Amino acid sequence: MLVFFNIGGGELVIIVLVVVMFFGSKKIPEIARTLGKGISELKNATSDIQQEIKKSVPSEVTNIKNSVNVEHQVKSFIKKEITKPIEDKNVDDTSAPEEDNSPTPPNSISRS
Repeated sequence: MLVFFNIGGGELVIIVLVVVMFFGSKKIPEIARTLGKGISELKNATSDIQQEIKKSVPSEVTNIKNSVNVEHQVKSFIKKEITKPIEDKNVDDTSAPEEDNSPTPPNSISRS
């Protein structure tokens, strides 16, 4: 049951008895109600803050994304990289003399 605190059944009974003796049986429901209201107010406040953050972040992200326009930059970079080897190859073909790619005869060793 209470795995996180490593509390056994006997220890739990002692804790409950101490709480009842300290606060009394009539005060415990009132304390529990107060704690429940406090926790629910805390949850509401945190959810409101989360909603405010979620509302403000997408508009700022959209503004930044539009100003940077990453998609356009990536496309232009890819086009440059694709056409660059073709342009270099064309430049190399026209400026360099053609090599003789014919097969060479094997080396022959003369025996005397």
